[in-house]
Amino acid sequence: MKKTISIILLTALALPAIAQPITYGQFTRLVAEKNALYLAEKYNIDIATASLQAARVFNDPELSVSYGNNQDWDLQMGQSVEVGMSINPDFAGVRRARIAVADSEKDITEASVTAYLNNLKLEAASAWAEAWKLRESCAVLEQSVKDMMQIADSDSLRFSVGDVGRADALQSRLEARTLKGSLLTLQADYRNALDVLALFCGGEHIDGMEGELSFPGFIPDEQEICSLAEANRADLKAALLSKTLSENNLKLIRASRAFEMGIDLGYSYNTEVRNEIAPAPRFNGLTVGISIPLKFSTLNKGEVNAARAQVQQSEKYYEAARLQVRSEAIQAYNSLIAAMAVHNQYTGSILNDARSIVEGRKSGYLKGESSLMEYLSAQQTYLEVMQAAIEAEAACFISRAQLEQAIGCN
Repeated sequence: MKKTISIILLTALALPAIAQPITYGQFTRLVAEKNALYLAEKYNIDIATASLQAARVFNDPELSVSYGNNQDWDLQMGQSVEVGMSINPDFAGVRRARIAVADSEKDITEASVTAYLNNLKLEAASAWAEAWKLRESCAVLEQSVKDMMQIADSDSLRFSVGDVGRADALQSRLEARTLKGSLLTLQADYRNALDVLALFCGGEHIDGMEGELSFPGFIPDEQEICSLAEANRADLKAALLSKTLSENNLKLIRASRAFEMGIDLGYSYNTEVRNEIAPAPRFNGLTVGISIPLKFSTLNKGEVNAARAQVQQSEKYYEAARLQVRSEAIQAYNSLIAAMAVHNQYTGSILNDARSIVEGRKSGYLKGESSLMEYLSAQQTYLEVMQAAIEAEAACFISRAQLEQAIGCN
């Protein structure tokens, strides 16, 4: 019995998981967790963290060992062994400045990765909206195909009893097949769109989409949107941190050009001098000294002047980035307001009216009260209205995603 249960469990584990349609919330979570390019981008944080760790290293001391022989084998002047150690204390604060530079680079990397994720989410939202449009268009066209097939089947029967002409029967059949072909193409496009969504999710298989597009609730005014953008945009934070990095680079250059001094310690052991003219006992020696490098290279101010110019340049870049962020936020706000106004044109009874007209023309044609061309015209108008409504709804969704990205809140 236990063996049978084990076989059943192993078989169940071996079976592939059945893909289920996902919601937009699940999709965005998968993008943040499994997108291959984003996961690769996140390694930049690990690299920057390791670089910060490396910047904390202290200066290495130097150990020296030397041996001396003063012709001890022929003149018997003795031998010596010397051991010394030298170290360069960081009086100028080079290590502290180096850590500040690495820390600024790490902060910039984190802000850049966050900005990358925000842009990736906007691209993912656009891909989701495109797939949603195809799904809705398929549903609308599928209903039209069913209606047209019903009319074509009815016309075949009516033609056999002489109620309609041969031309109407052939045209209704032709229209049904044409719509069917368009539907098959649209369904293929929808499957391709799902594959694009799977690419955003790191290759996770996506079988379909659940739910409708969400719409914005309360929308702040322009001034508040600009304030939110300046406070939350990761790329603007990166520009501000770049200014800090330039200042820390200048401090590091100044520290590396400052006064330095090395400290040397030595110990020597000398053997007995057995020369008859100048004998000497064995003895130990201790030496202490300092070394001061002569930095004539610091007379050249080119490196410092370049670093100062980079600080001024980064200030201008930050100001340009701030203006760009405000402009993008205002443009996204205006686009959303316009998209919502267009979308409002297709709310209420307009879609129901378009469908009612089609149903009325269909019923009238089947009863012989209207012509086939009148029904086809009504159907074409219905498809155009529905497609425009779908486009408007998707545009509103994308505009909201663009506004969220523009203020750094997506």
